[in-house]
Amino acid sequence: MEPVAINYLAVIVAAVAYSVLGVLWYSPVLFGSAWLKGIGKTKEQMAGGPVVLNYVIGFICAFLASYGIARIMLWTGRNSIAEGIVIGLLAGVCFVVATMLMNDLFERRSKGLTAVNVLYHLLGLIVAGIIVGAWR
Repeated sequence: MEPVAINYLAVIVAAVAYSVLGVLWYSPVLFGSAWLKGIGKTKEQMAGGPVVLNYVIGFICAFLASYGIARIMLWTGRNSIAEGIVIGLLAGVCFVVATMLMNDLFERRSKGLTAVNVLYHLLGLIVAGIIVGAWR
């Protein structure tokens, strides 16, 4: 296999987009209230703590996920927006939905909480696939 470089700028932009989606997704504008209810916490209980560190770790995780999408696209020879959507969707369903649903069933988490968390990552991986696919 010939070595082909990953477009790290695309991966970084995808990670930023994934992270920004998370900020919006878990805000009161979208699903923040449903998420808080699902985890049994109040906004006040979630205040404070290592907020900056949490965002840094979250960005690193988004970078790793975006890198994985880029790597899969490279290995499979996919290089378009449509193919990025398919790879992101496939990764989301096979790795996020399958594993989170399994855990949440055994932990008896609410279906609403599972839906909020799973759909965020599913959409985040699709967005990463779109960005990486567009930038090939």
